[in-house]
Amino acid sequence: MTEVEAAVRQLGKAIQADPRYVAYWNAKADNDADTELQNDIQTFNFKKMSYQHETEKLEEKRNPEKMEKLEHEVQELYLKIMENPNMRAFETAKQAMNAMMQEVDTILSLCANGEDPDKCHPDLTNCTGN
Repeated sequence: MTEVEAAVRQLGKAIQADPRYVAYWNAKADNDADTELQNDIQTFNFKKMSYQHETEKLEEKRNPEKMEKLEHEVQELYLKIMENPNMRAFETAKQAMNAMMQEVDTILSLCANGEDPDKCHPDLTNCTGN
C-alpha cells in the first residue's frame, strides 16, 4: 500500500467517525424505515413518470386535463414528502454531509495544485499561492 493510499484510508476512517457522517446515515436509516414515506416516494416517482410520459406524447395526443391533474398530484406528494420529519432530518444531514465532502474535495484539489496542505482552506481566503 502506498503512502497516499494509507492516508486516504485514514481520511475515510476520520470521515466515518465525524458526527455529520453518523447523522447522515442515521437519518437515511430512519427514512428507509418510514413505510409511509417510502410509499409516498414510490407513488411520487410513479406519478412523475406518468406526467413525463404524457408530456412526451405528440401535442395532439396529449390530454391537458390529465397532465394538469398529474402535475397537481406530483406537487402535492412532493410537499407531503418534504414535510415529513424524517425527510427534513435527512435533508439537513445530507446538506451537512455534502458540505463536509465538498470541503474535503476542495482541500485535496488545492493540495494537488501545489497549495500548502497546512495553510490552505476551502474558502480560498487563507491559501498561500505559488
